[in-house]
Amino acid sequence: MQTWPLNEAEKGLIAFEVSNVLLTPSAVARRLRRIAGVSQVQVRPLFSSQDAEVHVRFQYQGQDCVVWEPYGDSSRYWIGPADAQAQPTASLAALEQAFRQQAGVLQAVFKRLGL
Repeated sequence: MQTWPLNEAEKGLIAFEVSNVLLTPSAVARRLRRIAGVSQVQVRPLFSSQDAEVHVRFQYQGQDCVVWEPYGDSSRYWIGPADAQAQPTASLAALEQAFRQQAGVLQAVFKRLGL
């Protein structure tokens, strides 16, 4: 699995995307809970119609963030500030790196299994 950083010239890293092929919302939440600075992780209840595209809400260093699946039917999760227009108050680089490293572990397992 790969991560796709989303950068803006003035703001730097504003969000990033991860493939959702091997990641369920619950798996994303578990990964988030292990990252320093992440708190108040809440997974959207299954079959809930409220904010159907937002699967996980959390705070990262005091900033409200989300795990969003555009149109509820995308191959990637967008991870970033809940208010996409807001200037991130903390660098999201540590979050992106944690997901990228986790992806490396999954790739190693598949390689070892010959898949």
